Amino acid sequence: MVLDRFTVRVRVLVVVCCVLIVVGAVIFTIGFTGQVQVRKHLLQDELRVTASQIASQVNGDGLLTLKPGDEGSPLYLSFAKTIYQARSNNTHISNAYIMRVDNGNISYVVDDFYLTHGLDPSVARIGDLTTEDKPVLLAALSAPQNSPDIYTSKWGSFLSGYAPIRDSNGTVVGILGVDETADFVNQYEYANVFNLVEVT
Repeated sequence: MVLDRFTVRVRVLVVVCCVLIVVGAVIFTIGFTGQVQVRKHLLQDELRVTASQIASQVNGDGLLTLKPGDEGSPLYLSFAKTIYQARSNNTHISNAYIMRVDNGNISYVVDDFYLTHGLDPSVARIGDLTTEDKPVLLAALSAPQNSPDIYTSKWGSFLSGYAPIRDSNGTVVGILGVDETADFVNQYEYANVFNLVEVT
């Protein structure tokens, strides 16, 4: 062995250094992972709060009357404009939309992308079903929620927040959703951690 050429003292020193390097790497990895998780939880909290704030600005009267083909109607546009204007102040929220639950099926009703994209394939239409985050969405009928992790749907990969929408009688008639893209989430989670590594 290479170490046989060195004195016992040198061999012990080399082994101790190797152990310290391994321990340091483990501690760094645990700290790094913990910091990423903290930042993810901050985003999830923000998504819940943002969804709740936007939902509180939406009067759900008439939401249940919207049916496929009503995209572009005055009622649809009023909902789309309300949620678009409410979320446009938050630059990293990529999209806001409204869903409803019919006989256990969760479907899109209003997508604020309609205002800028019309009915291109990136826009959810009235009646399009969603299966992502279903247990979380059902819980959002009672209180604001967030997706537990990044999920992927046909629209892309997101971390989302949800909150109940009520009509003027206080009855829950829908769910407000807001998305942050997976790219933004990953950039947010890792950017400051890498900056910290560069500084140290």
